[in-house]
This record gives sequence, C-alpha cells and structure tokens, in this order.
Amino acid sequence: MHIRKLLRFILPISIIVLGIWFLLLASGPAPESVARQQALQSYAPNGIQADASMPLVPGQFSEPVVVDLSTIPAGVYDPNNQLDRWNRGEIDIFENDGIISEVEQNALRAASANLAPDAQVQLAPSGPGLSAPTVGVSFDSMDYTECCGGGGNVPPDPELAVGPDHVIAVVNVAFEIYDKTGTSLVGPITFDSFMSSNSACTGVFDPNALYDESADRYILGIDADGTDYCLAVSQTGDPTGSWFVYAFPTGSASIFFDFPHAGVGRDAIYMGGNMFTSTFLDSRIWAFDKQAMYNGQAASFVMQNLGGNDDTPQPLNLHGWNQGTWPTSGPHYIFTETGYDGANHTIWAWNDPFGTNSLTAVGSINLNTATGVTAGQTVSFPQLVGGTLEGNDFRPQDFEYRNGYAWTTGAIGCNPGSGTVNCVRWAQIDLTTMTVADAGVYSSNGEYRSFPDLAVNACDDMAIGYTKSSSSMFPGVFATGRLSTDTAGTLQAETLLKAGETSYISFETSTPRRWGDYTEMTIAPDGVTFWYLGEYSKNTGTTQGRWGTYIASMTLGSCTPPTPTPTNTPTATVTNTPTATNTPTATNTPTATNTPTATNTPTPTNTPVVTVTNTPTATATNTPTATATNTPLPTATVDPSIGEEFLLYLPLVIR
Repeated sequence: MHIRKLLRFILPISIIVLGIWFLLLASGPAPESVARQQALQSYAPNGIQADASMPLVPGQFSEPVVVDLSTIPAGVYDPNNQLDRWNRGEIDIFENDGIISEVEQNALRAASANLAPDAQVQLAPSGPGLSAPTVGVSFDSMDYTECCGGGGNVPPDPELAVGPDHVIAVVNVAFEIYDKTGTSLVGPITFDSFMSSNSACTGVFDPNALYDESADRYILGIDADGTDYCLAVSQTGDPTGSWFVYAFPTGSASIFFDFPHAGVGRDAIYMGGNMFTSTFLDSRIWAFDKQAMYNGQAASFVMQNLGGNDDTPQPLNLHGWNQGTWPTSGPHYIFTETGYDGANHTIWAWNDPFGTNSLTAVGSINLNTATGVTAGQTVSFPQLVGGTLEGNDFRPQDFEYRNGYAWTTGAIGCNPGSGTVNCVRWAQIDLTTMTVADAGVYSSNGEYRSFPDLAVNACDDMAIGYTKSSSSMFPGVFATGRLSTDTAGTLQAETLLKAGETSYISFETSTPRRWGDYTEMTIAPDGVTFWYLGEYSKNTGTTQGRWGTYIASMTLGSCTPPTPTPTNTPTATVTNTPTATNTPTATNTPTATNTPTATNTPTPTNTPVVTVTNTPTATATNTPTATATNTPLPTATVDPSIGEEFLLYLPLVIR
C-alpha cells in the first residue's frame, strides 16, 4: 500500500524531470556533421558558380582527402606531362596570358627599348665593406630532368616554404623536401602523384609554397587545369607525414584561372589570380578557411571580384609570429597592379571574409613617383650564347608583411645609362598611411635582372634574389639586400649564389624562350635567416630543357629579434591619388568591356544561414591558434511540437 502511494508520487515527478530535460536538449546546440553541412548547403541560392561575378559565400565547402606523403613514391611518370602533351599537340605554352594583346605588348616593349638614361636608377655598387648578404647553407635543387618523373616541363616557376626544420622547394610540377643542411628527405614528388586521390587536381601548373608561422603548418597550392585551385596543408609541423588535400573551384570551361599567388593571413589562406576568356577578363581573390583545413574539416571559401582594371592580386603574406609582431586584428590587404601601366597600384582591405565580407580600396600607390623612375615594360634578355629569353612584364611579384609594413618587388625596364635593361624595383609601404616609406630601382649597364623576390627579417633588413644574365654571361642566381639603416632608396652589393653553366634552350621551337614567371625569397620563422630558391641555366644533359634551381640561406647584418610585442594590423584611413604625369597613354589599358558590373560589392542577402561555424569541431592539439571561443555557434530553436505534447500530457499525469 505504501509502495503504491510512493509510486503515485514518484511517477509524475519523474515524467516532469524527463520533460524538462528534453526541452533543454532541444534548445542547446549540437555538433554539425559534414553530411548535415552538405544538406544545408543545398538550400543556398542557386547559380553561385566560380565564374560568376558575385562573391562565393560561406555556404560553399570543399571536402579534404587525406594523403600520407610517406606512401607516395618519388619520380612517378606522368603520361600527361607538359612535354608529352606538347608533342601530341594538346597544349600551346605560348598562349597569351598577358593582360593586354601581343600587339600592345610589342608596342610597350618598343617604347621601353628607347628609354632615355635615368639618373634616379641606382647603379649596383661593388667592392669591399658593403653589406652584401652573407651566404650560409647552399645546395642544388630540382632541375629539368627531376621535375616530372621522366617527362618534361618548362619553365620551372620555383617557390619555397621554410619552417623550423624543413625546406620545401616546388617547381612546375613537382616538389622536394629537405632538412636545413640540404639533405633530401622526400622526393622529388610530382603534384600529380601527390594529389591524384582528389579527382579535381589534374593538369596542374603554377605552384605556390607557404609556411604558417602561427600554426606550424606547411601549405602547397597549385592551379589545376585553370578550373580549380588545389590546396594541401600538412597535418602537423612535419611535412614528410600526412596532409589534407582540398580542391576549390575557381574557373570554368569558359573562364580560365591563371597565375595564382597565395599569402598566409590571420583567419584564412588568401589567394589571387587572373581570369581569362579569349583575352584578360578580370582579377579575383579568394579566402580559404585555414582552421577548418588544419583540422581536416569541410572548408568554406569566399571569392571577391576586383574587376578588369586591376590584375595580378598579391595577398599579404604574414611574418613575425615568433617575434610577437604578427597582427592580432584588422583586415587582410591585397596589392594589385592598376591600369597595367607599370606605375599605378591599388591596396585593398578585406575585412572578415566569412562574416561581414567587406572589400574596400584603401590606398593608391604610384611607384613611378615613389622611385623617380618611369617604368618601361621589361624586355627579352640575352645570354652568353644562344637565343634570347622572355622577360615577361612589370607585374608585382610579392607582398610581404613585417612590423606594420608591406614590401613588394618586380622587374621593370629602365635605362641606367647605356641602354634599356631589366631592373629590380622594390618598395616598402606603410600600412597605416598607405604611403610609400621607401623605394628604389637597382640596375647596371648591360646586365639584365629578372623575376626578383624579396623577404624581410625581424630588424627590417631586406634581402632580394633574382636571375641575372647578359651577353657575356649565362643566366645565374644572385642576391642583394639592404639594412634598415641604409640610405633611403638604395640596395647593397650583390652576391653570386650560383653561376649559369650553359646556354638555356628547351623543346620550344622559337625565341625568346620562356624562362619563368617567378622565383622565391622567404624568411625562416626565426626572423633572421633568409632562404632563396632561384633559377639558373644548367647542363642537364639534354636539349629539351636546361634549367636548374638552387637554394641558398643567407643573413644580413647582425639582426637580433626584438622582445615579442604583439601588434595589430594597421587600419588604413588614407587613400592617395596616383600622379597622372607618370602614367603611360591610355591605349595600353585593357578595354572597359572586360570589367564586370558592380561585382566588387558583396551582397549580404545571398549569404545562406550556414557558416563555417557549422564545421564539426576537431581536436585542436595540432593547431595553436584554433579555439572554439572565436566561432559563434548557430542559434538553435525549440521544436514547438515537443513542448505542446508534453504540456498536454502533464495534467493527465498529475490527475
């Protein structure tokens, strides 16, 4: 009898408690699965494609493929290598990837060949007592015979990523991993072998290599057939182990994506590229969710269109984490050439791409005004014997961050006194005022310097590497630099890193032959040691391709990194107007018909409710900066039917 009374009391109380528990469960957020993300993604607005003029919104995801690099054999033959495709008549490496037509390019080069001598050009100094870079470890890297598993590829387009213990060199279309003594640990591995498990990563070219100092991760990117950008991130700080490989749509069957350049940001990996139909269309930038990629999750990505008057976007590449000068807030900056005149450039600020997603032009930089030298188009350059080599054009080569400044370099045509040659132009830009803090043009008579790239140490000393060639020398690898205390606008003496060995020739049948698109100077995370991967003419034992690459470490002065003091990314408030007097005639500017209408303004109404925060939370042990506290959780709602059914049932229980 007492038990029956006790049950009558306990049963209603238990049901009430159980109902309350269900209500609380319904109102709390639960981890989202990848399948759930994909299901919600299907509710995004239709028609959002990589070749649309609107930004991709954070409802677009890419799934990773896991690749254990230790299981990938070196030197695997790729039947679709460039040489074989060339012999089969499937590709044309002379296809116009320029911003203007070949006729217009030839007119620019003809004008450049007639430049008057310019006293503002710095003549390269020589002699003892100058602060030329001090070379440390140096060694030969991949060449034509090693790049492609027995196939062939020209040109190499070398880039470099350096961490605490490893150096990764990439060329078209392979990479190799070394320790800091130059001992090869992995490779050469073709990108085709490395990324074959991702079906979108085929027909690769134009590689990128980065190291994220804040997360101790290596990043390899590459263009895939002009339709996708494939990104691989190491799962740990050991790049010889496992990687996550992603493919992000960037082009289409009708719009060709070309010349990608990437930079590490606080919140994303940023990349910019040029888009072509039969001619140049516009330039675009992308942000890829790096925390999701580092955790092996479905990664969101966003695109913004910069229009047809800007080209070759160079995202800022951050350095200074170990020195405490890595930015802790603020937008990410992108540097573009504007009007394709060799003078004018624009700085863009991209705020919160996965949230508010606002893009603003915040600065105008005229490098003719900053240096006092009117830029000519680069010209083809000679070698000791053999035909001439292609000098490409005056597009910017990089955009490097250090201590509140951005640095950039590129080659231009200039006349140091006895005729036009290719010259190194560099600039330091104050990101608070969006003005040029320092700049210069470096050259010498009869010598051609092409495809420069720079890096900056913790003391604001800058090193720059490039190819140098002339009618009395084969193309070789050189470097120079400057201390932060040097006279404004000047560089020091240059250092020969690797001499050219023979005349450069390849399977191309006409001249000038393609020499490359870019090289790579970077700085180790210690903030002191520079590393450069340059290109030289090498006796490879074949006439199909005589390029080699060379790696050298170096230091400048006696830099001691400062005590860590974290700084914010400056927020630009000044917009400068380029000086029109230095701008070449408007005939060289791409026609306005290539400029999409109103494509630079993100449309918030197109953003689906699904954000990158729906990505399932993985363990953060390998990712120093990844924390769940920065990610807003989706707002959950209570299912009304649960509450109503419980309330209807409750009076019956009490009775």
